[in-house]
Amino acid sequence: MSVTGLDFAVIILYMLALLAIGLLSERIALRTLDNYLLANRQLSYLLYVPAMAAIVLGGASTIGSARLGYQYGISGSWLVIMISLGVIACGLVVARKIVPMGIYTMAEFLDRRYGGPTRYLAAVVIAVYTFMIYVVQVIAVGTITSVVLGISFEAGVLIGGLVVIAYVALGGMWSVTLTDLLQWSLMTLGVIVMLPIAGYIAVSAKGLSIADLPPDHMSPTTIGYDTILSYFLLFFFGLMLGQDIWQRVLTAKDVRTGINGTVLAGLYGIVYALAATFIGMLAYLYFEGALENPGHAMPLFTVEVLPAGLAGLMIAAMFSAFMSTADGALIATTTLIAYDILAPIRRFTERQLTIVIAVLNAVVGILGLGVAIFVEELLVALDIAYLVLSTTLFIPTIAGLYWARPSPRAAIIAIAGSLVVAVGYALYIGWPQGFADIRPIVAGFAANAILFFAATMLWPKTG
Repeated sequence: MSVTGLDFAVIILYMLALLAIGLLSERIALRTLDNYLLANRQLSYLLYVPAMAAIVLGGASTIGSARLGYQYGISGSWLVIMISLGVIACGLVVARKIVPMGIYTMAEFLDRRYGGPTRYLAAVVIAVYTFMIYVVQVIAVGTITSVVLGISFEAGVLIGGLVVIAYVALGGMWSVTLTDLLQWSLMTLGVIVMLPIAGYIAVSAKGLSIADLPPDHMSPTTIGYDTILSYFLLFFFGLMLGQDIWQRVLTAKDVRTGINGTVLAGLYGIVYALAATFIGMLAYLYFEGALENPGHAMPLFTVEVLPAGLAGLMIAAMFSAFMSTADGALIATTTLIAYDILAPIRRFTERQLTIVIAVLNAVVGILGLGVAIFVEELLVALDIAYLVLSTTLFIPTIAGLYWARPSPRAAIIAIAGSLVVAVGYALYIGWPQGFADIRPIVAGFAANAILFFAATMLWPKTG
């Protein structure tokens, strides 16, 4: 079965709806910096929970989980389960502290806590992370369009990426929030409801059932204990740190919304993990384990088992997962560059800074399209992003939230030292496999902890 004209019409309408939201959001978004970057810090549960869920559940969580489900069965769900547990921890540990602060960025918090050059170093590290998260989602868009719509990977990257760039640049966080609500609705309908049901019916019609899966597909540990541990170290800790997550937390109208809404988004993510993995397991049965590329399991399964129109809706749901994370990561990257790197060097009025960030959304967004075409492998980009973030910033950030003693020197030494150790070790192992290897992760965390606490003892905070 192939994509029909009706499916194309559904996808085009979806893209036009995103652009329309960007245009409608422009007048409100560009009024103030709070509006453009944080939706005026006024989001209630109705908007906050879907937006938070949408930003953390992107390409890796969707087609990546289906791929892992195809390859490893139920144990493939560990990737998104660890992401979701990290989101829950963010609500319980981080949100209660940062919502009342009135800050814009994670680097700004580190500047308040440690001072000195910490802000600039942290901004660069976090911007690399958020930029790579944006790249991951653009890669996923290119993959889906090339597999399902029959166009080249490069063309798919450009089409999907330019739509994201347009509505983010126009409407800022208001545009991101409103498009995320639409995208979350489609993700829920497609990944949790529509494709699992239709896929189960299609597999049953072939006389197959879950019992026909290989026995190891039903084991929660088939993917390997070292992989589960690496997911925990990267994603559980990483989801408490990223500027994309913090910037979304800071849109909450009060502390209670920030805490409870983030926890609810994490619980939703666990359900999403199991549904996406289940789709991959159904695809394994349907295709009899014969797919050359397991990463294509979800898109190919979609066009095989869903009728015209609904297949287009499901493809739009997959686009939703990618775009809802791409938009948040893009605005997080440009916020860090403008607010934490450029603004301290050159004074801007609030209006000027808002315009600078809007322009950067276009410039950095287009640069990301080129990087996506170069990297091309989705999970490699994700590994790079979380290796850089988790191993360098977790201990200085959490200690900064809850412990008054560490000095600015401790933060700088720990961030810079662990970055060199983790990335250097990964490159020593080899590109790209070193970034998925557990050894650089463990070494980076160990260096971060040792350097931070040693520097705290040697140069305690005074005053």
